[in-house]
Amino acid sequence: MATMFPTPLPLTVTSDAGREAELKVYDALGAALGPDHCVFYGVAWLSKSPGAAARDGEVDFVVAHPERGALLLEVKGGRIGRDQVTGEWRSVDRTEHVHPIRDPFAQVKASKHALLHKLQEHPATRRFFVSIGHGVVFPDSVNPKHPLAPDARPEITVFAEDLVDIGKCIDRMFEFWNGEVLGRMRLAPDFLQTLTDMLAPRFELRQLLNSALADDDRQLLRLTDDQFRVLDLLSRQRRVAVSGGAGTGKTLLALEKARRLAAEGFEVLLTCFNKPLADHLRRSAGPVERLTIANFHQYCWQQAQQAGIPLPDFSTGEQPPEFFDKTLPNALLAALDRLPQRFDAIVVDEGQDFLESWWDPLMLSMADSYGGVLYVFHDDNQQLYGRVSSFPSRMVEIPLTENLRNTRRIHETATKFYRGTPLVPRGPEGQQVERVIVKNPAEIGRAVSRVLHRLIREGGVPAADIAVLVGSMRSSPLKRGAPIGAFETTGDQIAEPTKVLLESVRRFKGLERPVIVLTGIDDLPATEEQALLYVGLSRARVHLVIVATEATMERVGSGATPMQGALETRPCGHGPLRYRETWS
Repeated sequence: MATMFPTPLPLTVTSDAGREAELKVYDALGAALGPDHCVFYGVAWLSKSPGAAARDGEVDFVVAHPERGALLLEVKGGRIGRDQVTGEWRSVDRTEHVHPIRDPFAQVKASKHALLHKLQEHPATRRFFVSIGHGVVFPDSVNPKHPLAPDARPEITVFAEDLVDIGKCIDRMFEFWNGEVLGRMRLAPDFLQTLTDMLAPRFELRQLLNSALADDDRQLLRLTDDQFRVLDLLSRQRRVAVSGGAGTGKTLLALEKARRLAAEGFEVLLTCFNKPLADHLRRSAGPVERLTIANFHQYCWQQAQQAGIPLPDFSTGEQPPEFFDKTLPNALLAALDRLPQRFDAIVVDEGQDFLESWWDPLMLSMADSYGGVLYVFHDDNQQLYGRVSSFPSRMVEIPLTENLRNTRRIHETATKFYRGTPLVPRGPEGQQVERVIVKNPAEIGRAVSRVLHRLIREGGVPAADIAVLVGSMRSSPLKRGAPIGAFETTGDQIAEPTKVLLESVRRFKGLERPVIVLTGIDDLPATEEQALLYVGLSRARVHLVIVATEATMERVGSGATPMQGALETRPCGHGPLRYRETWS
């Protein structure tokens, strides 16, 4: 049996009554010809010569043989006729409807020349002999025993009674067109393979990385809407502590709860630990009446400034930890004695990072410190600052158990460092987590530059969708504001959206990006490694790339896939993280 293209025929073809004649020929050719023949059905091509217009080509069938060349066959069904005066051809169907048709011999001849032209363009055949003939098949018409037209020789015409032995007809056509030529000349090498690649190409288009990531991200965005049902269930609760791992939607819920309370007429403070997270929440919320958004230390500083409480000047140096732990909270307490403004409700995100002593000034910031509305969202797995804090009394505990932010593959990688109620990933499977192995700190910049080139230049991912996170900005070979290879970086991607965000894991806590490149994690302090890795890995929504030493990759686990041609590495030395990164 011949090799048929396509096999099987699509339903759109087999169910089309207008293709009945062609299907008869398809079946007859497949059954009659041997395995050394290839039959291509319903093929078309386009050729273009320099300086000339493009040339279309199409034909019902191409029958090809590795030694005899190719035959183009045009099929005309129904009862065929030709007007002697006008020369017009017609086909009469079984219902006696007359259909004008093109001259099939002229039609297939034009297609033959178009295919020859196409083969002359191809580097594998343009310098070699190519044998191509043509013929016409009338599967519903009886042989009249005489030529139909001067160019319609019997040797190249097939009728209904010939279908049962169409193989002999094909042999006759090859002999007619080749004569003794093939005895003197050889076909182009690999002629049949070249023709197959041209008429029935095999391909699989690579999806642009940005398109694949966008598909996953759309699924995740749809999932976050489901989480708002939690707030509907808690609408009558005044004091709630909502816990959950990374990706459970805590920050999204905190912002939505604050908006809802403000819409109900409450004066609301939405606060958190990280300044970048507060800035993000403010931009996300937009202008909302009765809603104040500031991280805890911003709020303390603002209230102190408004009340005229003096604060130390650290313009020439770095603020010591005591400034954040005690000085600013104490300044807030002093300011509250002078200022009348109070909030009806306070919503706290990143509650696990608040010191025990900070809750008193926060509660005193409420008009009703005992009965006011207080919502605290927290994740004990993200305690990066070694806090030991208990929340105010009478809090209703609500756990979130579904990861709605990360793809399943990112979730599997990050969950190794999660200690809490198991989370159920509801996102799509997603891209494989990638790992790029480097040998030393000097190679991190080059490795990350290659990753960014592949993501942005080759994958079409917008720079605004990417954040490069490092374990410590102080000891990282990547410096904020300095380029990474050909790619500019920024610490404020909202102001500079065409640049890649470069930030520390600490300052990025509570935030996320579609794509995260995580590096500088090879020598993290033992007491912080689990929390920093958990936070850093879980910041990516749809794609995660890890650039680290081989030893670190082993600790991260098997959820990552090594990159081809990755740089071999040895551990990078990093010093301890400094507190200032949470403030500026």
